[in-house]
Amino acid sequence: MATMSLTKAARLQDRIRMAIRGTPIRGHLALGIFVPDPAAELEQEAARLRQNLDSVARLLSILAEVRTIVGKANAQSGISQLLAEKSAIEEELKLVASLLPAEEMGGSDEGIETWRRAPRRTSFCRRTGEVEDEIRAMRARYEQAEGGETTAWVPLLEEADTERLRARVVACRRRLEAVGDRLRELNSGVVVEIKDEALAHLRDRGVI
Repeated sequence: MATMSLTKAARLQDRIRMAIRGTPIRGHLALGIFVPDPAAELEQEAARLRQNLDSVARLLSILAEVRTIVGKANAQSGISQLLAEKSAIEEELKLVASLLPAEEMGGSDEGIETWRRAPRRTSFCRRTGEVEDEIRAMRARYEQAEGGETTAWVPLLEEADTERLRARVVACRRRLEAVGDRLRELNSGVVVEIKDEALAHLRDRGVI
């Protein structure tokens, strides 16, 4: 048995998948009319196909073994629970972000791509009298044939509610960062055992 971290096991799975995708599997042969020995050509290609199918089957078997081993390690080490928690936090952030002005959700920290996909069309904050003033101004511009928008996208929440949402975003970001740190720690520290026979086959195939 050979031991490796979960991080390396993940890379190993990626390499196996790449090897599977890179193995040519074709059920037909484009046979030209000028091939000197069509029967020999067909048999050669059929033999190559059978060999490739056997190779892919073995790679799929090894991949399934590694995934099973990693899955058990994830469950035993608490990684599965952390991944579920991470997913829940990201969903909460997506929900909260959809209620905040788009410019407040800028940045490149973890999970931001999910937030960017949330629809946000708020042009100004809701304050006493501001909505009425904005609507009157927009109507006046329209009636004077100046063009412009005819619909105002107005947030339903008051500023105090928005502040509470901002606080939730900060708290979620901190939780997400803590979970991410813990996941990286476990993925580097937890080790799994892979059969020597499987690794030898992957070396022979040039996968690793």
